[in-house]
Amino acid sequence: MRPERRRARTLLIGTFLIFFLPIVGAWLLNLFAPDWRPFGTVNNGILVQPVRPISAEGLKALDGAKLGTDYLQGRWTLVHLLEGPCRQICIDALARTRQVQQALGDDMNRVQRLLVLATPNHARSIDKHPHLALAVATSEWLASFSFVDNGAGQALGIYLVDPQGYLMMRYPLNTDQGGLLADIERLLKISKIG
Repeated sequence: MRPERRRARTLLIGTFLIFFLPIVGAWLLNLFAPDWRPFGTVNNGILVQPVRPISAEGLKALDGAKLGTDYLQGRWTLVHLLEGPCRQICIDALARTRQVQQALGDDMNRVQRLLVLATPNHARSIDKHPHLALAVATSEWLASFSFVDNGAGQALGIYLVDPQGYLMMRYPLNTDQGGLLADIERLLKISKIG
């Protein structure tokens, strides 16, 4: 075989391997290690896996009127859960999410904030916040957040619900607003909904 032909054949095989080895490797990883994930993530919150559908069906406004069943759809929603009075850690978390929402600028209206109370009595301890909806939840609705329990009288955390009504991410109350803002900006940039 002539050297030019051998070189052409080697180049063809090399090109074939460069393009098809990653596909074969991905297929083998999927087949033999389906739960493997690359190291490191770029999100600051904790991903809820699997994502859970959340409906506004178990929520009522403070005046007793039911929230629309589609309230948690169409926009990204930051949900604060509160079991007791809003203490300083809760007040600070509300202020941070308010700052995050304002920092979004033109995209501010794509994100809504919702404070969910276990009983309407605790609404008295909450200062007025612009763009913050208040609701009272049934115990069944609160059960969908059962993977977290930070103790009675404290807000259970901050949760992110996507525009299709799926609980997808959670944050501790003392989360850094820069990390929360970075996550939301990234989601808004790539999201075509909400």
